[in-house]
Amino acid sequence: MDLLRYIKSYVFAFFLLLLLSCDKYEEDEQIYQLIIIENWKIKEIPTIKLYHFEKESNFSKRISIDSLFEVTYDSVKKYLTIIPQFDNNKPIHDDMILLLNDNLEYRFTDVCFIKDTLKKPLLIGTKFTIRYNLRAKVNKKEINYLDSIKYPHQSSYISLDKSLAKKINSLKY
Repeated sequence: MDLLRYIKSYVFAFFLLLLLSCDKYEEDEQIYQLIIIENWKIKEIPTIKLYHFEKESNFSKRISIDSLFEVTYDSVKKYLTIIPQFDNNKPIHDDMILLLNDNLEYRFTDVCFIKDTLKKPLLIGTKFTIRYNLRAKVNKKEINYLDSIKYPHQSSYISLDKSLAKKINSLKY
């Protein structure tokens, strides 16, 4: 009888351990959580608009405009944080223009959001997070999410330098 109880407890422990060791999967539904403009030395909080254009239309066929953003400025590290206040959970394959104060623009072409899987070991099992990362040309300069990753488990964001911005005189969108 004791042998049967002994075997049952080990079988129960084995199945419990098997259940706990299952891998966990989650998908980050936001295409990007925020946009960071580095080397922003102006304390003024700019107005932000993100225009979407039909791909390869030379920015002539506008699809939509997003303008609901929360914008903060870090005066110590000198960067601007732009957080969308809308669901951005649909893959973006459009050309885009990020416009700040109607006179600084970032033109995104060859936009591609790449699915990336992050693997984080847990005590028992592994947690896999599937997220999206941007690869594009911004004002004809190639940017890649790998250039801006500071640590492997960060959330998805778009990192741009203020020097990439192009000054424009008149709004034509």
